[in-house]
Amino acid sequence: MLSLDQLLEESERIEPVPQVVHQLMELAEDPEVPVSEITELIVYEPVVTANLLKLANSAAFGFKRKVDSVHDAVVLLGLKRMVEIVLLNSVTKPMKSAQQGYGLEEGRLWKQSVSCALMANAIAEVVDTSQKHIVFTAALLKDIGVIVLDQHAGEAMANIRKAMAADGLSLVAAERQQLGIDHAHLGGRIAGNWNFSEALVSTIQNHHLTDEAAEIPITTAMVYLADSMCSMSGINAELFCGHYARYDQVCEQLGLSEEAVNRIMSDFFARKEDIYGLLAIL
Repeated sequence: MLSLDQLLEESERIEPVPQVVHQLMELAEDPEVPVSEITELIVYEPVVTANLLKLANSAAFGFKRKVDSVHDAVVLLGLKRMVEIVLLNSVTKPMKSAQQGYGLEEGRLWKQSVSCALMANAIAEVVDTSQKHIVFTAALLKDIGVIVLDQHAGEAMANIRKAMAADGLSLVAAERQQLGIDHAHLGGRIAGNWNFSEALVSTIQNHHLTDEAAEIPITTAMVYLADSMCSMSGINAELFCGHYARYDQVCEQLGLSEEAVNRIMSDFFARKEDIYGLLAIL
């Protein structure tokens, strides 16, 4: 069985989310925060600035004039969207690589993670906008543990798949059986090492809702639902299309009808190509 300490040590090779992203996420919660305070944070981060301006000037946003400063980018994009873009860009590199142990080709984990984040964001728009940043970030990073487990999963994958097929286990249950730890729990521990909030760590760690006795926090419920929607619509790779045992319960808890869920999915697919075009720039 794998050692958690060993895995956390291996996770140090993943470039952590920059501290500026944490600060931006905190500022984004204050509707009164002046633009000058936002630009002051970013202007001394050359890589963040360069990537932000590159994206703001891309065809994906279609602004009629050139965006030449962080100030203009914040004004034109809006603070919340800008924070999402900076966060997306900060985790692009590690998540875009192939995870051969899990059978994921290059870019597949990244695409399903971003899709889930956008689905979760759309759910939060309907259910509870005050939780948008937590659910967006948790949905984006929920499978970060896969990157670390991947090199160990290759040898065990045949047994993991067998346990899932023959014993009806979920992916996380089969990982725990064969590896001694699952990607969700490890992802939460990595997020903790990156100094994310306790609420965010907990949401990442419990997004599969494996503890049936536990009360479901609203953020975790939204990420679970978004992940289920990505699985049902074919966005997630086959191995990640897990059980939906608590789908109805979560929909009821969030006050979402089947019609509302279908509307969120339809809206996503209507703009899917534009979204994936943006991802190609990141």
